[in-house]
Amino acid sequence: MIRLTLCLLALWSSLANATVVGADLILKGGTVYSMDTQGNRHSSIALAGKTILAVGNDSDVALFQTDATEVVDLAGRVVFPGFIDTHIHTMDTLPLLNGVMLSPGQSAEEVLAAIAEHAQLYPDQNPVLGSGFLARAFGIDGPTAAQLDAVVPDRPALIIDEGGHTAWANSLALTAADITASTPDPVPGAHFFQRDMLGNPTGWLVEGAAIDPVSDALGLVSEEALRDKAPGFFHDMSAVGLTAAFDAGMIDTMGLGMRVASELAQSNELPLRLVGSLYINKPKDLETAHTRLTKLKNTFDHELFSVTTLKLSLDGTVEAKTAVTLEPYIAPEGHEATPLLTNQQVFNAVYEAYSLGFDLHLHAIGDGAVRTALDAIEAGQKAHPDADIRATICHIEVVNKDDIARFGELGVVAQTTPTWFEYDEIAMEFLGPARFEQLYPLASIHRNGGRVTLGSDYPVSWIGKDALNPMFNIEMAVTRQRAGTPDYPVQARENERLSVDQAIRAHTIDAAWQIRLEDEIGSLEAGKKADLVVLESDPYTADPYSIHAIEVDLTISNGRIVFERENTTGK
Repeated sequence: MIRLTLCLLALWSSLANATVVGADLILKGGTVYSMDTQGNRHSSIALAGKTILAVGNDSDVALFQTDATEVVDLAGRVVFPGFIDTHIHTMDTLPLLNGVMLSPGQSAEEVLAAIAEHAQLYPDQNPVLGSGFLARAFGIDGPTAAQLDAVVPDRPALIIDEGGHTAWANSLALTAADITASTPDPVPGAHFFQRDMLGNPTGWLVEGAAIDPVSDALGLVSEEALRDKAPGFFHDMSAVGLTAAFDAGMIDTMGLGMRVASELAQSNELPLRLVGSLYINKPKDLETAHTRLTKLKNTFDHELFSVTTLKLSLDGTVEAKTAVTLEPYIAPEGHEATPLLTNQQVFNAVYEAYSLGFDLHLHAIGDGAVRTALDAIEAGQKAHPDADIRATICHIEVVNKDDIARFGELGVVAQTTPTWFEYDEIAMEFLGPARFEQLYPLASIHRNGGRVTLGSDYPVSWIGKDALNPMFNIEMAVTRQRAGTPDYPVQARENERLSVDQAIRAHTIDAAWQIRLEDEIGSLEAGKKADLVVLESDPYTADPYSIHAIEVDLTISNGRIVFERENTTGK
């Protein structure tokens, strides 16, 4: 095999008076997985500035060593391209960091007890915030303000559900937003206030336009708080090996969040590459979407932070009964969710994106929403056959078998979050066994030529902060079971498990393709950006149920060490 390093040497030696570039850092004595198209493995890698100088065996790469080169002995450890999170909400996480972190596995009593304990521990926190509960734990109609009043009676409280598409407010929070029986639903059937038999809001807020008035009234987002919390959260991302991410919508923090991200990028304090999007989930926001995105794309165009993509939410979530399905829900019997955007609105927005050159990221949970997304993309491609548009459909929880091959045929990325792959009893209850068998058909999409990518969707999480860690995603894509738990029920179907290689590619080179950076990152090849992660052990040879426990020893982003576990480089 002709090594890239030798090709470079041949090129340089052919140039008169050429000087071999010295490496700033060499990692040697391990396994370097390039994740390139050939699947090459090496033992050493050299970096110079922001760039990968060479990959190869130890003796090849040693040719780039000078007296100034720092050399790290990997001692058998493994190197991968830096991991890429293909769907996360970075800035929207920040206001929730000081809140109570709940779990979908908790009962209503456990949720209330956790909120009460948090409120007592932090008497000065106003409002009380939290996230991660499962609304179904409180019954088919969700939680009530009265229940939250019982544990937080003295100040406003707002708790976001595990899917990020509904929220739970107490009476003081509703009062702060002036939400009463006479307040109209923002978008009837799609964005609405759950009501009792007398028409009074119960405190369960469904979808963004119903949540926004409360979050705005409570002043959840401030530029000062974002600046204060952002560095710590981005460090947490570096600590799990993330060197790039697609932000799938700064929903609550939009303008402020983008400004803070841009400032961090400009000052070289952003430890990863962040590709952003304009998030649209309400019809009224479509009117100016393309004009706004054009402005954002021109304003934010830094190598570390850019805004490139139109994000459309077509539906909600299964557990909130707002996922759009081809056939009615089993429970409540005959229920049909209302799309967040009409089919015509989706088709028009996608058509215009193809005409203007915007990449697309379409939220679709139910099989009805997935089909609408595929139909709209197909129509956009037919209308603009020469357009160079990357289209992604995210989440893809329920996919009709007739639509599986269309991902490959249309070149659409199938993006999802394997940390959700715990046995989904809610989906079974609401959708029934036939559709339960259609959940997350990743291997089928792969077999039919589709590209699969993985992300955390943080702060949406079924497993708390561990959801940030790509190693959990990789393991659960391979097992479709709770991490580290081989006797846990398999999320149907077992034959939809990915291989370890497919799962890692979904967090590296395939992820880079989704965000249009495959020529710069995603694989370890000479000339690409120096984004890489060193793991303590090899996920290819590990017990699949231990992959989640593999530690990150070193993260390098754009040539900078942005995370180092103690004593990992031998300093």
